[in-house]
Amino acid sequence: MRLSSFRFVEYHKMIYLDGDIQVYDNIDHLFDLPDGYFHAVMDCFCEKTWSHTPQYKIGYCQQCPDKVHWPTELGPRPALYFNAGMFVYEPSLSVYDDLLTTLKITPPTAFAEQSFFGEAFFENVV
Repeated sequence: MRLSSFRFVEYHKMIYLDGDIQVYDNIDHLFDLPDGYFHAVMDCFCEKTWSHTPQYKIGYCQQCPDKVHWPTELGPRPALYFNAGMFVYEPSLSVYDDLLTTLKITPPTAFAEQSFFGEAFFENVV
């Protein structure tokens, strides 16, 4: 559903929520986020699902990068990574086509669409 939701161009902006997301308060303010960006929340490497990664093993967290510095002997610091369970975006047929084209040539990733979206929208990760 995530990828095909980019085709809903009759809407200016949309909020995608995974089925396991619970909303406890009004989130209408998310529609006021600046246009032209893919808005998402940074994921945390502290979760057990990351236990196979160097980030988890050394306690590195992209949300608190000053807490544990990335060791230079492990190479460059990992790219920022966001959680694709909730994001705000602007539907676009050209973005949909680009994502679909990229998906066809991208090898499977450890975290499926989350890794894919992270790579596809990396330039906008702040």
